This record gives sequence, structure tokens and C-alpha cells, in this order.
Amino acid sequence: MIEKSNQPLKKLLEDKEYFLSETAELTVTGAYSGNLKTGEGYIDDIGRNILDIPKNYNLDIHSALSFFADRKKAVELFYSCINGGSFVLDIEMKDYHGNVFWAKASGKPLHDSEHNIVGVRGVFTSIDRFVRRGNELENRAKLIQEQNDRLVHFAHIVSHNLRSHASNLQLTLDAFNDIRDKGQQTDIFFNYLTEISNNLSSTLEHLNQVVTINIEEKKVQQVNLETIFKECLLEFKEELLAIDAKVRGDFTDLSVINYVPSFLKNIFIQLISNSIKFRSRKEPLRIKVRTKVKNKRKLLVFKDNGVGIDMNKQADYIFKMFESTDASGESQGIGLFVLKNQVESLGGDVMVKSKLNKGTSFTIKF
Repeated sequence: MIEKSNQPLKKLLEDKEYFLSETAELTVTGAYSGNLKTGEGYIDDIGRNILDIPKNYNLDIHSALSFFADRKKAVELFYSCINGGSFVLDIEMKDYHGNVFWAKASGKPLHDSEHNIVGVRGVFTSIDRFVRRGNELENRAKLIQEQNDRLVHFAHIVSHNLRSHASNLQLTLDAFNDIRDKGQQTDIFFNYLTEISNNLSSTLEHLNQVVTINIEEKKVQQVNLETIFKECLLEFKEELLAIDAKVRGDFTDLSVINYVPSFLKNIFIQLISNSIKFRSRKEPLRIKVRTKVKNKRKLLVFKDNGVGIDMNKQADYIFKMFESTDASGESQGIGLFVLKNQVESLGGDVMVKSKLNKGTSFTIKF
């Protein structure tokens, strides 16, 4: 009698359908099936919500394939199930409006009442936020590694330069003391000391610029790109006039952004300076600057018709310090090194396109 009275309670405790339903709700897991013989398709309410499918949308096996970013891959997976296989994998899917997202999906053979394979069935859930977060962390780690590599390179150069300047200074002072005791001419040593002092000051200034990127407070505020650009052009007014340079700016697509004003000014200063320094001597300098918004990314494009860069040989050296990227072999200092680090410190990126004697294009992703 006791066992019989407990049977309903036991059945309630072992209600697998309830647990499966609650698990699906909690994990936002949708179910689907498709009969390849009849062409019929099914997807439950959770699956419809994930894919944002309207209630009156009739799903069949063919339309179901449109919800996979790689239709060919989906066909291969479905047919593997028809042949008795199964799958569980991370795959890119598309919702009803075409938005791509990452999902974890499974598939197994669908059998009829006679145990014949007639289609495929399985479950899927969105893992998009986890994948994107993982990709974001991976990109950040890569960025940090690149910045560390550049900083190590910088530290090596600064260390070498400081040791070199200190050694030159010591040797000059020793020689100076030697000839001073003999009452000889000292003007040449004064020139040596002046040169060493200037070089040392330059090295320390470079060090200060790089350190400042990482320690200064980045006060982001709303800035007008055209206004900043025109202010920077004034600093090069005489040089641009002297070489008959033509500068055009179009900030229609993006006129205002939230950015660090000093960083934005440095971007324009470095790019204008580079264009002047590495201009072609065969034709007047032409600079075109414009903004645009592409796939929600805010971009600044800076083009010139200068001597250009051999990207096959010099692509890895463009943003390194004291490296030459033009035919003259002249060093570019640390300007582009600082520019790239400033842009990346605010989550952006810099891309370069160039050909020898065809000019250079810098694209800043804010």
C-alpha cells in the first residue's frame, strides 16, 4: 500500500520531460529536425527565438539551410547524419535578418517507425558572446605582445644610444683634460661636447614621448576633426607653400569623435610631416584626407603622392624606430612608432597601403 501511494510522487520526481524543458529554457537551447524524404522541417519556440523567425514562417529542409553562414558545410553535416554519422561543433549561423552569430550545434540521424534514416535532428544554442569575448581577449593579448615587442626594441635602442653618448662624453672629457693641461686649442672639443649634448637630449626626448603614452591620463573628449586638422596645417603653412603642395580634406562622413585631442593632433602632425619629408621631387605634393564610417567602424584615411614604400621589403619596419622605408635610406625617427602606440592605446589600429613612386595611404581605425 505504501509503495503504491508513493508511485505518483516518484513519477513526479523523475519527470524527465520537465527537466529537459527547464534545461532548454535555462541554457536557451533550441531543437530542430528535418525530414529529407518529405522536405518537412521543424524548429521549436526557443530555436525560433534564437533565429528571430516570425511565427507565421513555414520552415522546410531547404529554407533551414539558409540559417547557416556556410550553406555547403551545413549540407555536408546533414548528409553525414543521413549516412549514420553525427556531429557536435561550433558553427556560424545566421538569424532571419541575416545577422551572423556563433552557435554550438549537434545533429544525429532521424529514424522513422521502421528504424530507417529519413533525416536529421538535433539541438543548438548561441555561444556568440563567449566566442566574441574570447576573440577580443585574443586580439588584446596580440596587441599587448606587439606593443611589448616595440617597447623592447625601443628600450634596446635607447640603451645603446645612452651608452654610446655616455662613452663619447667620457672620451671627449678625457681628451679635453689632456690638451687643456698642454694649453692647446679647445674649440673642437667644445663642438664635440655640444653635439653629444644635443644627441643625448634628443634620445631623452624620445624616451619621454614613449613613456608619456603609457602613463599620461587619457582625457577623452569630443573633438572636431576638421578643426584639429586645420590647426595642424597652420604649423606647416610656410613649408607647404614653398613646395606648392595641395591639401584637400573631406570630413563629411565623420566630423566629430570622442578622442584624446593631443593624440589626434599628433596623428595629423606626423602624417603631414611624413608626406612633406618623403614627397616626390618629380611632381608637387598632393595630400587628400577624408573620414568615413564602414561597418560601424570610424575611419580616417590620409593619402599622398609621395615616393611610397616597398611593402614587400619594408612593411615590418614602418612603425619601428629609426628605420628607413624610402629609397633614400633616411630614417623616420620615432614619429610613426609613437602614432601607432597612441592609436592602439585607445583601442584603434593603423593600416598602411603603399607602392614605390605611387604614394602612401594611412588608414586610422578609431
